[in-house]
Amino acid sequence: MKTHNAIFLLLLPFLLIFGSCVIPESNHVQPTFYLLSELAADGNKSQLGSEVSFYLRQVELPTYLQDNRLVSRPDKGVIEFREADRWGEPLEVGIARVVGLNLGKRLDTLSYSVYPHRKKVPCSYELSITIRRFERIGSEAILLEAICEIHSAGQVTQERFLKKIELGEPDKGKENVNEEVMALSKAVGACCDSIVLSLAALPKKVPDE
Repeated sequence: MKTHNAIFLLLLPFLLIFGSCVIPESNHVQPTFYLLSELAADGNKSQLGSEVSFYLRQVELPTYLQDNRLVSRPDKGVIEFREADRWGEPLEVGIARVVGLNLGKRLDTLSYSVYPHRKKVPCSYELSITIRRFERIGSEAILLEAICEIHSAGQVTQERFLKKIELGEPDKGKENVNEEVMALSKAVGACCDSIVLSLAALPKKVPDE
């Protein structure tokens, strides 16, 4: 009996060490990160001319969109933050980056800059975009709602933009996040098309000296 007790006392430190190394199974899910993409315009390039230049100010977001998690609104007044689906860059930076690329292509110009970069001089137009909605609604669509402002020659032209894009049927109840992000990118592209039309309707302006 004494021998058994002695053996147990000798083994006790090893049992404690190896027992403490047992790690419970984790429920953590590694998130997937997404980026918005620039897209080709639906129509031809603008006829404003290659001399046009613009500066995009900081994109403004509501507080709930300043999180890096993708957002869904399954019902009116209900919002969901999705832990497993996240933006790979701050959303306001991603929207500004894609708007700059889209407008550069549509206006056929390289003479532009986007916040936080400094404004290039001379500059024909300054643009402001305030996002109000930018998320999946229910399981069947995405919605982009924004206020776009064009600052030119001391005047401000304001336009409300609203775009809803239907999504395909979920595959066995699983939402297709890639399709959702692509639809959000398409909505940003449509917003850029609308901005180009607004610019074309303005009086011709010589860039600031």
